[in-house]
Amino acid sequence: MSGLSKRRIAVDGEIEKKLAQGKRLQARERYADAEARYRKVLAVDPAHIGALTGLSQCLIALERAPEAIALLDRAAEAAVPETGYLFDLATACALVGYRHQARTVYRRALELNPDHTSVLINLANVENDLGETQIAVDLLSRAIEVNPNAARAWTNLGKVLTGTNLLDDALACYRRAIEIDPNISQAWTNLAALYEILGRFEDALDALQKSLTIDPDCDAARWNLARTLLTLGQTEAGWDMYGFGFACRERQPHRPFPGLIWEGEDLSDKTVMVWREQGLGDDLIFSTCYSDLIARAGHVIIETDARLVPLYRRTWPEATVRAETMASTGLGNYPNVDFDLTAPAGLVAGRLRRRIADFPGEIRGLQPDPARVAECREWLATLGPGPKIGLSWTSGKIDDLRSAYYTALADWKPLFETQDVSIVNLQYTNVDDEAEALARDFGFTLHRMPGLDLFKDIEGAAALTACMDTVIGPPSFPVMLAAALGRPCFHYGPKRIWTRLGTAGLPWFPAMRCYPIDRSTDRKSLAARVTADAKAFLGK
Repeated sequence: MSGLSKRRIAVDGEIEKKLAQGKRLQARERYADAEARYRKVLAVDPAHIGALTGLSQCLIALERAPEAIALLDRAAEAAVPETGYLFDLATACALVGYRHQARTVYRRALELNPDHTSVLINLANVENDLGETQIAVDLLSRAIEVNPNAARAWTNLGKVLTGTNLLDDALACYRRAIEIDPNISQAWTNLAALYEILGRFEDALDALQKSLTIDPDCDAARWNLARTLLTLGQTEAGWDMYGFGFACRERQPHRPFPGLIWEGEDLSDKTVMVWREQGLGDDLIFSTCYSDLIARAGHVIIETDARLVPLYRRTWPEATVRAETMASTGLGNYPNVDFDLTAPAGLVAGRLRRRIADFPGEIRGLQPDPARVAECREWLATLGPGPKIGLSWTSGKIDDLRSAYYTALADWKPLFETQDVSIVNLQYTNVDDEAEALARDFGFTLHRMPGLDLFKDIEGAAALTACMDTVIGPPSFPVMLAAALGRPCFHYGPKRIWTRLGTAGLPWFPAMRCYPIDRSTDRKSLAARVTADAKAFLGK
C-alpha cells in the first residue's frame, strides 16, 4: 500500500472519529463541544453531510439559527449536481426546519432524476409543511405511480389526507402501507393518530403497541401511547409515560434541568419550582394542583406566562410567582438556581392526580383584581338587570380537524332569544364580522366591554369573567379561565380526550357541566340543549 493511501485511510479514520465524538456530545446536549468536533470534520471535508447536519442542529440548539442557515446556504451553493448528495443536503435542511432551502435542493435533485421515489416523498413532506397540500398529494401520487409498493409514500399520503379531513381515504392509505410492509413503525403510529381523531382509542392503543414492538425507543409513539392510556382512564400507566411528550418535543417548553426533575420524593424541606407548559388553557388546568403542591413542599416557585403572574400571586400568596424565562432550560444557562427540585406542571399533576379518586371535590378559585372587577360590574350594570352569560365559541387555532369541536356565533340564536339576560363576549379572537352579522340578521346584541383586549389583558378578562352568572364555551382558554375562577360553566368538547382521563367530564373542574360531542354532533341541536340547561340553572 502506498504512503498516500495510508495517509488517506488515516485521515478518513480521524474524520470518522471526530464525527462520532460530535454525535455523542450532541446526544448529551453538549452542543458547544459537539460544534467544535463537527467543525474539525468540515475543515477536512467541507461537504461532509453528517458534519453539516450535526453542526446545523447544534447551532439551532444554541439559538444561532442564522449561522445554521448561512452554513446550509453555502453548502447548497457549492453542491455538486449529484442526486444522492443533493438528497442528503436537502434532508439536512429539512431536519433543522429550513424548509425553503430544503425544497429548493430537493427540486434540484428531482430535475436530475424525476422518478427518484425518496426525493418525491421527502419533497412532498416539505411542500405539505409549507402549506402546499395539493402539490404534496401530487408528488406522493407520482411516487406511488413510479413504485406502487412504496410503503412510505402510502404512509405519508395518509398523513397528508388526514390533515385535509379526508379520513376514509387516509385510513385506506395506512392500511395499504401496512399491507405492503407491516414493519414500518411510523405507519402504525400515524394510523393510531387517525384512530384518535376518529375516537377509536382502543384501536389506537393496539396500533401504538404494534409500533413500539417495531421501534421500542420511539418517543413520539410513547407520547401518543401516554395520551391514549390517559384517554382510556388508565391514568397511572398514562402518567408514567407522560414525560415522553417532552422527549419528542410535543410538550413545550423543553427544560430538562438534568438531575433536578422531581420524581415524587418528599418535598417537606425542599423548594420546588414548577413551570408552565403548552398554552394558557393547559396551564390553568394544571394549576388546580398547585394548592396541593404548596401544602406538601417547603416552598413553591411558580413560573408562568407573564399575563398570569398577578392572578396567580393573589391566589397563592404563600408561593413565589414569577414570569417564565424561556431561555432557562437547565442546559448550562440557568446560573442562579434557587430551588432544589423542579418539574413541568403536567408532571406535577401526574404525581398528585394518579387516580381519579385523587381529584378534590372543589378547587381554590383564582382571585381576580378587585379594582378591575369593580370596573366590570359598573359596565355590566349599564346592560340592565338580569343574569349575565359569558360566551365563547371558537379558538384562535382552527383547522379542518379541530373545527369539528367548535361552533359559530349564529348557532347560539336560542341563547340570544332568552328573555332578560345579557350575552357577554368572552371570545378573545376578532368577533366583529360575526357580531355584526348577528345584529343584522337577527337583531341580537353580543355585548363587548369597551377598551378590553381579551387576549392581551388577562387581568381584565379574568375580572370580567368573574362577574358572569355562568359561562358557556368550547375547548379554549375563556371557559378554562372561567372554571379556574370558580364560575359555573357549561362546556362542550370532544367526547374522548386525554384531559377527561376516561370520565364524562373534566375532573380538574368538578363543578363544570360537560357536553361530550363528536364529529357527527349537530351544532344547532347542541346549542339548543346547552341553552335549555343554562336557562334552567338561572331559573329562566
